[in-house]
Amino acid sequence: MQVSSSVAVIILNYKRPQNIQAITAAARAGLPDAPIFVLDQAERPEDRWRDDDAAAGVWVHRSKVNAGAGARVPLASRLPFDFYVAIDDDIFLQPAQIARLAAIVRSAPGRAHGVWGERLELNDGAVASNGFRTRVDIGVSMLNRVYAFSRAQAAGALALAQKLGFAAWADVGPTDDILLSCGGLNPPRCHDLGEFGECPTSNTPGVAVWKSQGFTNRRVDVVTRLIDAKAIAVYRPA
Repeated sequence: MQVSSSVAVIILNYKRPQNIQAITAAARAGLPDAPIFVLDQAERPEDRWRDDDAAAGVWVHRSKVNAGAGARVPLASRLPFDFYVAIDDDIFLQPAQIARLAAIVRSAPGRAHGVWGERLELNDGAVASNGFRTRVDIGVSMLNRVYAFSRAQAAGALALAQKLGFAAWADVGPTDDILLSCGGLNPPRCHDLGEFGECPTSNTPGVAVWKSQGFTNRRVDVVTRLIDAKAIAVYRPA
């Protein structure tokens, strides 16, 4: 592989192979020189993305076992690129939005950037989530669904997992986005880049990972440990 760009795109496929072509096309149009990696974590053969676009600058990575969305973090740390835009398979950004995210992370590489986040706030001495935030320019505690980050930030997330006592990165489960968000020098930031599309299955049980059993409890546990370690941003309400 010839490295012609300091930025690469990582697109996740889990149970939405029908969306990958459109997401890939938007990434190609927004960052025509950037290699695109489809991280195919489908558990069932019928959910795998079957398009072979290697000659067009798309590489498909498949694990022997489903390592979840979190597999993109060690993948990013191994690949020879300075910056990444990682996109989940249930959100549709415009080419200009993808290009803008790449430009933002290049100009401010000390933190992760995205368009969808969650903010922890301190209220009467207790920390609570203020819910998901989108279409705003604001500092957040963690990002979801879209991540523009540096290779150094991916390495920081791997180191943070070790600090929290995870024996291996595969053990972080559905908390990879939290650790990636907290792996930089500064807290992550959400940006208002305009409207974007969402897959109708984003909230569908059996398809949406966040609807799976134990998802919330595992995330609350990691967030609590990050708060104790002072490794996640907690804001005072405006």
